[in-house]
Amino acid sequence: MKKTIYALVAMSTIGLVSLPKNTKFQKNEISEIKINNQKIFEDKNVKLLFLYFEIIENDIKHPDIVLAQAILESGYLSSQIFIENNNLFGMRFPERRPTTAIAENKGYSVYDCWMGSVKDYKLFQEFLFKRKEKTRDEYFNYLNRIYAEDPNYVPFLKKVIEDNKTIIDCNLDLYKKFKANTETNEYNKKLCELAKPMKVV
Repeated sequence: MKKTIYALVAMSTIGLVSLPKNTKFQKNEISEIKINNQKIFEDKNVKLLFLYFEIIENDIKHPDIVLAQAILESGYLSSQIFIENNNLFGMRFPERRPTTAIAENKGYSVYDCWMGSVKDYKLFQEFLFKRKEKTRDEYFNYLNRIYAEDPNYVPFLKKVIEDNKTIIDCNLDLYKKFKANTETNEYNKKLCELAKPMKVV
């Protein structure tokens, strides 16, 4: 809970989210609170917010479905493949299409950053859609037939989409302002590392 409050306060100071009306923090108090910059990235929803906006900024089709895929495939950013390979989508190393992968590990693509995994998903979609774009239903059907091993994959995706409506309904312009803000330049250099789970020492 403490982590969530830190993240919400930090996000509200840069305009990404509004604090609930019943919060104990007042606007004039927020500016006086010194927040450890790292704290903002410890909240799971903040990480997912960044991931979702990266998906949108890369002009990936059906972004809510793709966010749900990343959540499922990476176990909410905690799977071994994600931690070792920066691989959000369980992508196998491709043989017939362009890729941003820099190596292969146990058959899976390795990226220098999780953002590279998002960019590779864009390349995957371009390869998939090179003849014709798929409607939302067609995309779900494709994922169910080709991408997934679990026959309940699509129902799981739809549940994850519903559970993350707050993130999906956020405004992209706010994220662009955050990334462009001179006070957050130091964050921009660390976004790749900060999405990872904290190391236990």
